[in-house]
Amino acid sequence: MGVFDNSICDCCVCPMQCVLEQLVGEDVQIITLIRASLQPEPLFDVKDFIAFSEVGDFPVCNISGVAYPATLTNKLKLKSTQKNTGKCVCCENPITRRLNEMMRQEVEIEFLFQLQPIVAGTIFKVGEGIVLLDQGGSELDLAISTCSITRIIPQ
Repeated sequence: MGVFDNSICDCCVCPMQCVLEQLVGEDVQIITLIRASLQPEPLFDVKDFIAFSEVGDFPVCNISGVAYPATLTNKLKLKSTQKNTGKCVCCENPITRRLNEMMRQEVEIEFLFQLQPIVAGTIFKVGEGIVLLDQGGSELDLAISTCSITRIIPQ
């Protein structure tokens, strides 16, 4: 799956690249700290840690989430969680452990995104560096970088 074991990039960048690679050709909303597309736009390509879309090119390290067609949620593959080392120990490991404990629960997740920092849904799948949030009935579900999560609010 992607370049996980061949890169010095942290535990959230490679997993986000892997998710984005699976969404090439789809209409997505790329979410960064300061912006998101107002509507889904085509994702053309993902390579060398850059996502190429109709609205511009994004460094994967700055993507905190991606909204994608809900019909793809069951099809997205995530790398299994593992204990990370280095700076990931204090951020990714604990939040991933907590998300796994809350699997299939409805939550609100606050993450690094200024325009709408809290999203609601059901925790569908947790992988290394990524959580998939099923927004129940919405046309779009979310893949959120676990390192960008600032709060989980159980419902």
